[in-house]
Amino acid sequence: MTFFNTIEETGENLVLSTKQAKNQQDIIYSYFVQTNRPLSPSMVLNELNLNCPITSIRRAITNLTNAGKIIKTDQYVKGNYGKHEHLWELATEPIEKQQCLFNAV
Repeated sequence: MTFFNTIEETGENLVLSTKQAKNQQDIIYSYFVQTNRPLSPSMVLNELNLNCPITSIRRAITNLTNAGKIIKTDQYVKGNYGKHEHLWELATEPIEKQQCLFNAV
């Protein structure tokens, strides 16, 4: 799920919000692929100059992590608010679930 409907949107608003969240997620993943270096949520927001809250960046990073496309590292950098943020990087190996699915075929 790319959009978490905590504000109970319906109809066209829900469709639009879901599309926007998916687009943000695709842009962020493409940036990880393009740069091929560890990034924090603040780095992604600042470098891509996205017009969205940092919570949207964090949502996309969480979704990409859950999908096995990126992984959280043990490295930190200082974020926009002066607090440490983890860095994420591209996953180099498929997640276990995907391996199991491919082996079952």
